[in-house]
Amino acid sequence: MNRPKPPCGHQFRIEANDSATTFAWKHRPNDPIRFFFGVYYLVSSFMLSYLIYIDIKQAIDSYQRSNDMLRIWGAIVFMMFFPLIFLLAYLFLKKNRLEKIAFKEQKLIFQEGKGPISFVNFHWMGKKRHNFNPISFVFSKVKSYSFNRSDVDRIVLEGFGQQQRLRFDDGAIRVEIGEYLREPEREWLFEQIQQWKSAGNKLT
Repeated sequence: MNRPKPPCGHQFRIEANDSATTFAWKHRPNDPIRFFFGVYYLVSSFMLSYLIYIDIKQAIDSYQRSNDMLRIWGAIVFMMFFPLIFLLAYLFLKKNRLEKIAFKEQKLIFQEGKGPISFVNFHWMGKKRHNFNPISFVFSKVKSYSFNRSDVDRIVLEGFGQQQRLRFDDGAIRVEIGEYLREPEREWLFEQIQQWKSAGNKLT
């Protein structure tokens, strides 16, 4: 396939072998600030665990002396904050999994990316805040979608307002490809999809 060069300053990682050509890119932009907050919450979680240990020890001693259940319950409530702070550290420091599109002989495979919380782009709290699910954000697995040449037309490039998106529908769910790519990158990627489809039509 005669592939035009990607736009200047592109972020694609292109790998080609006998079985497929794969384009990969970061799901969300780099955000050095998130590392600061991640380390801050991680250190805070360890400090809190130490304070919990001290408080529980003192609560047990207090209970043995005065049968003070209030101090015991105070220590238990204190323990409830540890998972929350540790979770915040995880959300800031988690690995940024790449989005990928693999062009195989008869299949196009798109793999979703998954990124950490970012202060650079609050998109995950912006237009998607109405359906944002924190449990899904933390525990959901990365999904892959497979397309034949006959159904690759499900992937469309559209503009709405001052924005543009490359997307397809998976049942009632709308899936975006390259949500954080620049417009020239997204347009180039869509062109590769169309060329892959056209190459198959020529073979048939």
